[in-house]
Amino acid sequence: MEFDKNKVKFKIAISKIKEENDIVMKNKTRSIFKTVVTTTIGIALSTGVVFAGSKVIEKIWKTPEKVQILSGDLEEITKITEESKKENITEEKAKEIAVNKLKEIGFNSNIVDTNHYKEFNSNKIWYRFNTEDNYEISIDGKTGAFYDIWNNNANIHDRNKEISEQEAIEIANKYYKLFGFKEGEYEITKIWSNNNEGSGKGSGFKIDIQFSKKYGEIYNPYERISIAIESKNKDFDYFMVENIPFDKNEIMITEEQAIQIALEEDKKIETNKVVETKAKKMIVKMNADAYDRIKDKKKHYEAMQRVDYKVEERNYYNVEDKVRNAWVVVITYEDNFGDDSVKRFTEGQYSYFVDATTGEIIGGATMDYIYSAR
Repeated sequence: MEFDKNKVKFKIAISKIKEENDIVMKNKTRSIFKTVVTTTIGIALSTGVVFAGSKVIEKIWKTPEKVQILSGDLEEITKITEESKKENITEEKAKEIAVNKLKEIGFNSNIVDTNHYKEFNSNKIWYRFNTEDNYEISIDGKTGAFYDIWNNNANIHDRNKEISEQEAIEIANKYYKLFGFKEGEYEITKIWSNNNEGSGKGSGFKIDIQFSKKYGEIYNPYERISIAIESKNKDFDYFMVENIPFDKNEIMITEEQAIQIALEEDKKIETNKVVETKAKKMIVKMNADAYDRIKDKKKHYEAMQRVDYKVEERNYYNVEDKVRNAWVVVITYEDNFGDDSVKRFTEGQYSYFVDATTGEIIGGATMDYIYSAR
């Protein structure tokens, strides 16, 4: 699957078939996984704590705030305000960071244009600067951190010319070091070759490579570096850094408990017979998918099954960025879908994210998340 070059424009949590499945909203839009519902282990108290064994654990899940999107108002809600400026670094400071990063990697640092915007569901500003030779670099206004750089030249791809995986890895490692990352700090976790055969393996006209931080035997997919190497010039197409720290929460819930929690949650809405369950301990990010599915199952699935479903009619939620140890519990249902392959694909399985410390449902995903996240 070729990485969509549409960049982060609006941080919107929407229902979708798999994480990082881009939708076109207006200009350079990127969707973020929707998320979650609340469950407790033992006795849940209104004071915001749960009992897990002999310990009292503070609950982390909060009912997500619904965000209303109206057709045609995207420019207005992403406009930078005086209030948002107070919570971010200045444009001048962001430009200084961008120029230094461009110089660091040996690129033209002459800024000729800007394309800044504010997230629609927060006051975070994304400062975006365009260079003289048509590269675009983004700086996180809240943290002052470099986020990504894209090659916006339209003529950099040649589908008839290929680069090997090994050569692409060597170039990616060169930029990994050039951008200031330490050896061993991140490890390569995914490689996808965009080739005319569609195999995803071997040589390709563009190769996507992902580095992630490792904690024990588990990788945090939200502390990652993504880079694409194109074959024509044997250079990068984009370089992106995502850095949502891992809570490193304690494992207090067993696999068996997690499966039972997920099954009890599922009984609230699902009438189809469960034929199989499986679970795996993973690092996940909280989302509102399970919450949305419980609140309105029919609308939840219609939004992903109908191509004509209007953007403004979808459910959007503002969910805190929290990355946690969790049990991903995949429930497989009896196949009663007949010839409806779309329903089978979207409703045949569901994955619940069960927090490994509190036992709360902190997210979910359509289909088998254990398989798709590999």
